[in-house]
Amino acid sequence: MKTRLVTLAALFLCLTAVSFSQHEQQVSETESTVPELSSFHKVVYPLWHKAYPDKDYELFKKLLPDINSGVEKIYSSKLPGILRDKQGEWESGLDKLRMSVENFNKAIEENNEAEILSSAEALHSNYEMLVRIIRPVTKEVDEFHKVLYMIYHHYLPEKQSVELSAAIDDLMMRADTVQNSTLPKWAAKKQEAFTKLADELFISVKELHSVKDSEFTVIEKAVNKVHSKYQQLEALFD
Repeated sequence: MKTRLVTLAALFLCLTAVSFSQHEQQVSETESTVPELSSFHKVVYPLWHKAYPDKDYELFKKLLPDINSGVEKIYSSKLPGILRDKQGEWESGLDKLRMSVENFNKAIEENNEAEILSSAEALHSNYEMLVRIIRPVTKEVDEFHKVLYMIYHHYLPEKQSVELSAAIDDLMMRADTVQNSTLPKWAAKKQEAFTKLADELFISVKELHSVKDSEFTVIEKAVNKVHSKYQQLEALFD
């Protein structure tokens, strides 16, 4: 009897560990971050805010090893699952960053001060563009996307009905917050178009919510419509 209890306990711990591991994997899938890109800001900051305005060429040279090692980590990084639709844009951005870093290295080697400044400016700009690619336009849109991602890529295809139903309820609330969100200053000119698309997104989520207890084929059709509406909203900032 004691042996059986020990075996059951071991089995329970094993299943718990697997469940926890799956949960952790799903959480990492829905985080719109690339740690290697975030870490590189520590190098870009003194490059752009100290060396560039002061024309401190010695500091440029001092930063070069950290720049080269930092970008290599970025080149080998992988986008989380939630950013899979950004892969092409991300790779194009990496090519531009790589070119600017190569030019920066060449300018340092040749001690060409004018080229050092122009390539440093390009490096900073291309880094910022990569950040823009992965940065959610608003917190509300990001939270909505996290829930939609789990529905579209996990709960629906895996027919997890309990999780799916709860997520659709959550999505309804998230769609409402998206409708009432305000764009940051850099995107303010697109507020009117954003509001229109957010309203359409909300309507599609409302339609999904009304059929959440229907057959999976019906739910799938409604989910695909929501996903399409979300892509239209996201494309506004491409």
